[in-house]
Amino acid sequence: MLKATLKHYLVLIRYATVGTVGTAIDVGSLWVFVDLLRIPVLIGTALSFVLAVINNFVLNKYWTFGNHGPNIKRQFTKFCIVSVVGLVLTEICMAFFVYALGIWYVASKLATSAIVLTWNFLANKNWTFHDATRQIAYVDRYEYGLTIVIPAFNEERRIVGTLEAVDRYFRGQKTTREIIVVDDGSSDDTAGAVNAMRERIHDLFLVRYPKNRGKGHAVKAGVERSRGEYILFADADNSTPIEEFEKFLPLLKEHQIVIGSRYIAGSNITIKQPKYRIALGRIGNFLIQVFLLDNIRDTQCGFKALRHNAAKDIFSRMKVNRFGFDIELLSIARNLRYSIREVPISWLNSSDSRVRPVKDALRTFTELLYIKANLWSGRYE
Repeated sequence: MLKATLKHYLVLIRYATVGTVGTAIDVGSLWVFVDLLRIPVLIGTALSFVLAVINNFVLNKYWTFGNHGPNIKRQFTKFCIVSVVGLVLTEICMAFFVYALGIWYVASKLATSAIVLTWNFLANKNWTFHDATRQIAYVDRYEYGLTIVIPAFNEERRIVGTLEAVDRYFRGQKTTREIIVVDDGSSDDTAGAVNAMRERIHDLFLVRYPKNRGKGHAVKAGVERSRGEYILFADADNSTPIEEFEKFLPLLKEHQIVIGSRYIAGSNITIKQPKYRIALGRIGNFLIQVFLLDNIRDTQCGFKALRHNAAKDIFSRMKVNRFGFDIELLSIARNLRYSIREVPISWLNSSDSRVRPVKDALRTFTELLYIKANLWSGRYE
């Protein structure tokens, strides 16, 4: 406790030291610009401020906060935003002190620096250099060969059949497994149906929260609690039969991620979607390949398996909670250079699908742009 407190104060001392150096550069260069070079006060103020910003970013990143990570683009972007706001405050304060109150510009600059320094410290401490990524802990020992995560929203009628199919399949397999159903804020009795099945199916667990957060959030909640060497997430309607996992297990020895695909040779779609949904899906997949994931034919199939450590690493970085989470998952995986293998699967469309084609397609496209911006800014690094 004492050590943590001392470390906290050391950061404050270092930040204050950097601020003092930055202020000296700011005030000193302002004097040079105004008194020696005869530059107008407000222009000189802006130039001196830029010099101080560069100094402060470098020293705060590498010395104050000891941050040597690769996300320098994102941090510098944030630092510049904070600094621009600080510059606006500086100009307002300087104009007020110098022209409205008639205070000598050096004294005005010192008073202004104190105000802006307070803003910079709070903004940079709590935003620029604050790492909001919540690491998902790895397990020291795998308790199961496989964790099956099933996100469920208002699946009271279908979840029982899916759980029976999963249990029946793994009874004949050597792989030990746990099943984690995540109730994503259902308004029906999905939780009651799952709890009733726990008497008949061993190692079946329920994660539940009151508000609907989206499929991505539900899968992440299941991954957080997983204890299997491999993690498979599958849809609650069993649209990809659990038997398709037979194709995945051997490939997980060679690849960190194996994903089901409905659009490559060897796939078998037994019940097709309506034509308008097929068209929307193909258009969406084309945009995804152009903007983010070339050579991956089907990003949205809800049957994906990952090695334990890869899953925890990727999901720790994810920001998207709804249907775009599949795209984000694969984008992060590719950015981290994980090996991805696409496998043809059997698939049948459910007539009781929760997908709203147009609305969810627009939302997913917005999330696609958000993911691209995160990749550009280094937010996933």
